[in-house]
Amino acid sequence: MLAILLDPASEKAMYIQIYEYIKEEILSGRLAYHEKLPSARSLAAFLQVSRATVDTAYEQLVAEGYVEPKPKRGYFVNSLEEFTWKPTPKNNLRNTLSGSHQKDHPAQKNDSPFEHSKTKTDERSPRPYTTPHWLYDFNPDAIDTAHFPYSIWKSLGKNELDQSDNFLMGENLGEPSLRSAIADYLHGSRGVLCSPDNIVVGAGLSHLLQMLCVLFDEKPSIAMEDPGYISARKLLTAGGCRIIDIPLKGGSLDAASLEDTDAKICYVTPTHQFPLGAVMPINRRQKLLQWASKEKGRYIIEDDHDSEFRYTGRPIPALQSIDKENRVIYIGTFSRAVSPALRTGYMVLPPALMEKYREKCGSIACPVPRWDQNILARFITEGYFEKHLNRMRKIYKNKHDFMVEQIRRYFPEDQFRISGDNAGLYVLLHYTGPIPEEEIEKRAEKNGIRLRSLKGYYASLSADYHPTCLLGFADLSEADMEKGLALLAHEVFLLPEPCPSESGLSAH
Repeated sequence: MLAILLDPASEKAMYIQIYEYIKEEILSGRLAYHEKLPSARSLAAFLQVSRATVDTAYEQLVAEGYVEPKPKRGYFVNSLEEFTWKPTPKNNLRNTLSGSHQKDHPAQKNDSPFEHSKTKTDERSPRPYTTPHWLYDFNPDAIDTAHFPYSIWKSLGKNELDQSDNFLMGENLGEPSLRSAIADYLHGSRGVLCSPDNIVVGAGLSHLLQMLCVLFDEKPSIAMEDPGYISARKLLTAGGCRIIDIPLKGGSLDAASLEDTDAKICYVTPTHQFPLGAVMPINRRQKLLQWASKEKGRYIIEDDHDSEFRYTGRPIPALQSIDKENRVIYIGTFSRAVSPALRTGYMVLPPALMEKYREKCGSIACPVPRWDQNILARFITEGYFEKHLNRMRKIYKNKHDFMVEQIRRYFPEDQFRISGDNAGLYVLLHYTGPIPEEEIEKRAEKNGIRLRSLKGYYASLSADYHPTCLLGFADLSEADMEKGLALLAHEVFLLPEPCPSESGLSAH
């Protein structure tokens, strides 16, 4: 039995203490590959905690790839190569990662960039929709802006109007107040090791990728997930890079697939693969980092697009947090957490690339208005951002759970399957019945239902592909979700009304 010493007085929840203990035992090698963990029931009895507490700890270990569940057999330690990592203390981060430390400026401010209306799309959409007649829009890129704290943002904006400095040119890398706020937020929430001096603020992901293309003397071959983010593929191609599409295995990219290519860069979404929704397990993350470390000039672009919204267990640590050789370029935006209208993103560059960025791009002005940056900096540092995230996480979880419940109600499991649930702002609905996807799309449009097909995210459609759609729920009310899914079931898939006794669809 595992000798876990739980501290009831600790601020950490019991399941986190169990999770962290087992994770450390695996990383240190004290729990060996394929070793079986105690059953959840027996460990709960031994530790005198609830079964649900142990189940939650085990689920987090499974999600991060440290252990593997085997039906009717239990939980087993996954294969991990030698791997040790100790986090750098927070108070030493900036001196460790940056040779020069810039003095933080006081937070500064501006007026609100938002209109009080629902934001329908962001830059992750593979193509824009302009048809205005949709009755039910299951847009996976939409967010809920109805619950945004507009009064707080407006107040911060009014204060910023009193700052004359906001009408002058700011720093080219972005405002020091915002870069400092981002560095602290990323370390606390994602485990990212960075200094404000390693952060570049830009106008969303598109702009940041364009800037990355400028850094490389010779345009590299870039390996990308297939299916994946089509817009990023187009942007990098336009920047002169050659794209190598890597089919996914088990929902994530396998580093072994890179060995036979000439790729110098690998673009991945490891925390919540876009669009399939899988989490890259720890052993694949290690192998990906090992691939990058084998040759000079190899890097990994980690697109952490919606890590804030995970509905079971703890947030998955960033790939960058276990990068010991500075090979990960970490990119994030505020499109999902705040609004796409803000048009603000950031990238954390390894020291060598940061030096090159200053040399090649240091004279390029930051395209994000200075007042927007300073409002956002205060929004983060004064605690409003964290409160907003906590609130939205609960709202989105309720919407997510309601959508899954309604899918199970209306769509029978002999023809439909759910995946990609428990994180993000959409779920995937897979269909194995006889209706062709083109007919599904035609019927949906005829009935005023807006769907997004998974096939639009493939560079090369796999032979075993079945019709699949991404069903977004973020900006839909429960009433609209229920009516829209009922209409989709009855008028598009021609399914009968569900019987009260039917259990419906199970998620996988």
